[in-house]
Amino acid sequence: MRIIVTGLYVDDPHKAYAFYTQVLGFRDVLVVPDKDLFILGPSTGWEMGCQINLEPIEDEVTRAYCEHQLREGRASVMLGVNDAEDEYRRLKARGDIVFREELTQDAIGLHFQIEDTVGNILSIHTA
Repeated sequence: MRIIVTGLYVDDPHKAYAFYTQVLGFRDVLVVPDKDLFILGPSTGWEMGCQINLEPIEDEVTRAYCEHQLREGRASVMLGVNDAEDEYRRLKARGDIVFREELTQDAIGLHFQIEDTVGNILSIHTA
């Protein structure tokens, strides 16, 4: 058994779509902008991993939970890249990414954390 699609709550699905495709390189799987439906797959191809459904926050309970997670510094998702150090340098060079954790080597490997501009912290790891 494996995960095919998981949801990620976002403040603004259209803004999230731009960030996840233009900044992180995810690819379209199913995109229906007028329905706020954005399902994205890994840049290497959908068959290479789990897809993300960028879910709009539609109720106050979900909004409160998401705000709590962000405030507490908890990552919403862990993403894998071939080389976290290369990805770290690429994103740092942009100058417009908010880093929550600098490049770190510890028991779980080489990783760093960024904000995705729509209410989430992403933990990016060498995988």
